[in-house]
Amino acid sequence: MGKRKGEKHSMLVTILAFLFILAFSVTIHEFGHFLIAKLFKIPVEKFSIGYGPPLIRKKIGETDFRIAYFPLGGYVKIAGEDEGEITQKNTEHTEKKSREATEEIRDVPGFYDAPIYKRVLIVLSGPLFNIVSAVFVFIAVIGIYGMLINPYMRIEVEPDTAADYAGLITRDSIVSISGLMVNDWDEASEILAAREGKTISIGLMRDRTYLEKEMLIKLDSLGIVPLVPPILGSLKLDGPAQKAGMKTGIRILQIDDVKIDSWNQMIEIVRESRNIPLRFVWEERGEIKEAEITPVPFYDPLSEDTIGQIGAVMPLERRHLPLTDVVSLSVQRSGEVLWLTLKTLYQLIVGRISRRSIGGPIAIAQLSGESARWGFENLLGLLAIISINLGLINLFPIPALDGGHVVISMIEATRKKRFSHRTRLIIQQVGYAIILLLVIFITFNDITR
Repeated sequence: MGKRKGEKHSMLVTILAFLFILAFSVTIHEFGHFLIAKLFKIPVEKFSIGYGPPLIRKKIGETDFRIAYFPLGGYVKIAGEDEGEITQKNTEHTEKKSREATEEIRDVPGFYDAPIYKRVLIVLSGPLFNIVSAVFVFIAVIGIYGMLINPYMRIEVEPDTAADYAGLITRDSIVSISGLMVNDWDEASEILAAREGKTISIGLMRDRTYLEKEMLIKLDSLGIVPLVPPILGSLKLDGPAQKAGMKTGIRILQIDDVKIDSWNQMIEIVRESRNIPLRFVWEERGEIKEAEITPVPFYDPLSEDTIGQIGAVMPLERRHLPLTDVVSLSVQRSGEVLWLTLKTLYQLIVGRISRRSIGGPIAIAQLSGESARWGFENLLGLLAIISINLGLINLFPIPALDGGHVVISMIEATRKKRFSHRTRLIIQQVGYAIILLLVIFITFNDITR
């Protein structure tokens, strides 16, 4: 009964997280189209989040705002977006009303009555709003939660590496690099990366004695990692560690018969023990507790291997930054996600990454649920990534996507002639067929993964 209740709770978290990410990404995308159309004084007839019959609807001005039953997407219907729509309406009114009324109706602008540059800007505004919104999401995350930093400056030294040859030993504490004082591991890593291939001095504290060592920096064989104590940081909701009664801040003392002295030592044991029960002993407020915990399988894309995990991360500290630094870092992170997404899409197209790795709604739902179980901060981080991905995918030159509309507009501008309604309809149907095939392929990937 308890297990079934836990599964229902887990499923509810996944559904709510997925709907949150989908609703934000779709709404911000369609709002981009809506806002720019309104700025150009082109009427917007419908603004729908989701497809199908409306669940909720409210008409404001000329726009019918809707939340529909099927949430996988949305659309904005701009006046005159269907070829010949305005002309047809004018003809109907001519038969019913006076010439003055007809002329007034003809003054109402439609999508295809607008200059090419306006049409292109309206179409591009959706994807651009998705991409730009990620910056604001990152600003909110970093501004509210702060930056996570690794404060541990005591080191572990691997044998036969540059650090070992330079005379550094495990449990030394790094104080300075090239005369620059360092306060956390992130700062130290940044300075070391900037000095790749150079010989530098490293200031150390060893048994309350200050030392300086000369070391050649080769990042691929540096041989030092932070010596992090085996203390649990954030815990995953419904993860093995939380279910066993562990809490943030406890110190792991022992796993089976092995005494645990560092975070890396604990992680190595857990990673190699997927689906294998382990006996954990820990200290909580001076009290010794123990429990049997089975690490669950988790695919790690970095190592490209399935490893064991208990749903806990290392203890990190939070640092709040000035607003200018928050904005700068948010722009930087958005740029990194944008570049990584473009790089990944290119590798998919040329075949360097298997197309089997492409994920769709099911994969996004799973990621949403996983992120939500790590906390709302992580869910917002995924939201920024998904929003950027949605924006870039919509720029693909496929008919029925925004990128396809831009290409069609550019062709019409070049030939100085608009495609006929029939031709436009055929192009759209081809685009929908391509999208349908992609959806089937991606869904197959999701189900069989």
